[in-house]
Amino acid sequence: MKPPSVLGICRERVFSPGKVEDDAAIMESTLAELSCAGWEVRVLRAEAVDDSTSRPENVLSMAQSDRVLNVLAEWSRKGTRLVNTVPSVRNCYRKPLTRILSESGVCIPPSRMVALREAKERIPLWSSDRLWLKRGDVHAVEDGDVVSVTCREELDQALEHFRRRGIADILVQKHVPGPVVKFYGVGRAEYFRAYLASGGEEVTARVAALRTVAVRAAEAAGLEVYGGDAVLAEGNGPVLIDLNDWPSFSRCRQSAAESIAAYFKRPLKE
Repeated sequence: MKPPSVLGICRERVFSPGKVEDDAAIMESTLAELSCAGWEVRVLRAEAVDDSTSRPENVLSMAQSDRVLNVLAEWSRKGTRLVNTVPSVRNCYRKPLTRILSESGVCIPPSRMVALREAKERIPLWSSDRLWLKRGDVHAVEDGDVVSVTCREELDQALEHFRRRGIADILVQKHVPGPVVKFYGVGRAEYFRAYLASGGEEVTARVAALRTVAVRAAEAAGLEVYGGDAVLAEGNGPVLIDLNDWPSFSRCRQSAAESIAAYFKRPLKE
């Protein structure tokens, strides 16, 4: 019997600022686990995927560009299994993600999307404020795409950055004080790890409430392999400040690769 096969697609370099090697490493580690289990594996960078690429039966994908997602969507319509799915990746774009998280009851900072052309007039900022401005389409791809501002001068500088980048909309979020935790997950709580952003201390066992929030957020977006950031706000529980499809898992790469591979193999046995 022919062994199952899988194509791993590494994220586009433009969407891996400072993490090209880390992003590739989690994909390669996951494929190595599947190879050891008897799968035929191969890997491509997303930039190399196009309409001429032969359609595989299974795909593990970190791709985020609209061009590659369109190819993957066509493969999916023809029967290819994708993790993560195209709709779930598109759900992680800023605009849909903010709406999805709000509608699913996940606690996020007070947020609103503002057209850049109206931002200077529509963003009130007093000396006591601290706001976060985030590009309104995809996650950060260069310095300045996510920035905190506390005064009008910083706001003007941030808006000029977005203007130079041709970004039409920005997400404005109120700052939430508290320690920031980075989390990583696979499936519906089958795998979950959490670490303090400052220092990297693992706090998985101490943030049960965050695990619940993260799983709910991932399920709402449709993600199977995911990560994100949350603030442990005093008295209010975890506040989700970011959710993304397939992070680098750099703090827990090997255990995550084993879990992703086990998760991916499971439907073939059922």
